[in-house]
Amino acid sequence: MPHPIVEISELTQVVIDHCLLLGNGRSLASLACTCRAVEEQALSTLWSEQSSLETLIKSTLPPGILHPSNPLPGPTDADWDRFRRYASWMRRLVLGRDCFQSVMSLGLTGGFLCPGLRDLDWSAGRHTFSLHWILLSPKLTRLSLSYSAVLRPPSERDLSIFRSAIMGLDTSLLQFLSLQWWITGETDEQMESLASSVVLRCGAALEQLWIPAPLSDTAVQHIMQLPNLRAWGEVKCGPPKTPDLTLPTIFPRLDYLSLSRQVSLEWITFLTTTARRISSGQDSHPPLNHGPVQRLGRLEAFTSVNLDAVFISPILLFCQLTSLRLNSDCCPVEGCGFSLTDDDIVEIATALPRLEKALLGIACSHNSCQTTTASLVSFSTHCRDLKHLEFHFNTANIRNDLESVSTDPRLDGLPSLRTRDTFHLSLSGAPYTIGEDDVMPVLRGFLRIFPSLNKISGHYAPWKDLNLRLREA
Repeated sequence: MPHPIVEISELTQVVIDHCLLLGNGRSLASLACTCRAVEEQALSTLWSEQSSLETLIKSTLPPGILHPSNPLPGPTDADWDRFRRYASWMRRLVLGRDCFQSVMSLGLTGGFLCPGLRDLDWSAGRHTFSLHWILLSPKLTRLSLSYSAVLRPPSERDLSIFRSAIMGLDTSLLQFLSLQWWITGETDEQMESLASSVVLRCGAALEQLWIPAPLSDTAVQHIMQLPNLRAWGEVKCGPPKTPDLTLPTIFPRLDYLSLSRQVSLEWITFLTTTARRISSGQDSHPPLNHGPVQRLGRLEAFTSVNLDAVFISPILLFCQLTSLRLNSDCCPVEGCGFSLTDDDIVEIATALPRLEKALLGIACSHNSCQTTTASLVSFSTHCRDLKHLEFHFNTANIRNDLESVSTDPRLDGLPSLRTRDTFHLSLSGAPYTIGEDDVMPVLRGFLRIFPSLNKISGHYAPWKDLNLRLREA
């Protein structure tokens, strides 16, 4: 008779979760062997997430079965039954350059390998990709697939296998899709054709999409209409050249958008122009149906041009943003690509008061940008929910600048108990002007602007020294 406690699955799960916390799974395996009443629940938890197939193979198939010189006959029906039973409990599987292809070559037939698998993350190489991977599961909801054949061009057979497998992918149930490939000799036209064919088969369930590849206009317009798409990352294709102006809305639920440097300006201009067209009544649709300009919460844009007021201006229409990341290139010869001024930052902070995270600019060897500590005051006084600020500003006279802005009367009304997780500073150059006598005045200046500051970090040693003093304070 099993102990009465095992008849209560919730209590059994508490014991199972405790075994998981102990480490390597041996405790959970031992628990599964103690009682048939808990075996199924314990083993399904133990095998639900695996980082390779190696453990499954060692636990179910004869030793050395995959070794090239193995003289033994292949797995028996009983071996495969045990293999299938354990594999059926898998819900998430991470595959690398392991023995998946070899397993399939042993002759496993008759259905899907992991019928319960929902989440697959596979980093495939030129010699490890196989058409058999589509037999892993019929019901994937999350797929992250990367394929690398960079060191030398793959054979036409390898490419054919890869393309056939991608074309055979069932995307109808996917909620998350990430496809990345690096193939020597693959042209933009080939990538566009392959990526577009995948996108056009994505269904209404898709919520997150990462395909850093060129896409056709038809594929882009299909993405724009996915009803549940919340995140589109690593966008390397431009907006449609001939947009369908009869669409009732675009990106109806998009919350996160990450734009590569080649297309960021095109997309921002396209989105804001579309919003203005709809809002001004140039078509028959209600003015609130203008997609991400109305709803977008997180925006990342990388640009190879100067980050200036012209680039920023349309972004100010995204009034619901809670996270904004804008990076520009800095060239050792041409100088700093961060061309915003303190006045521009005032406009950003005023237009986007909901910001919780702002990352503007990247550190470079120049100390020539026009933004100063006055911009920090703008963020602090307008963006009251800000928790993370990484900012590119001129540090040439940081102590004097901080002492000057500390007298701003707007800082008197700041609540002293605001929650700030971190305060990141991305600097234009090493703050050489910070000497030992400057450390505490500079620290007091930052605390005046950000009363609940609990972390300072940067790319140079003086900022680490400031953070140590902050911890001691």
